[in-house]
Amino acid sequence: MTPILVSSCAIAALWALLACLVPFWAERYRFHAFWVMVFLGVPVLGWLTLQWGPGVGVAAFALGLAILFWPPFRPHRDRMLPPLE
Repeated sequence: MTPILVSSCAIAALWALLACLVPFWAERYRFHAFWVMVFLGVPVLGWLTLQWGPGVGVAAFALGLAILFWPPFRPHRDRMLPPLE
């Protein structure tokens, strides 16, 4: 594998890691962070698709949507539950 192929995967993995950290930011920054991640993700997705093909590109697109719309970490979900009696 060439270093260019590895670097496109590494950049995509870095993007995914940063997208997973967005829910931990302050509430007022999340909206802007969401759009920054979208605008950063488009070129990364294009580069990944160019290097690895459309199958990997579609899979990465689906994974990116899942991460942005259903974050894997919800830091404040325990506060939303009603107290137990």
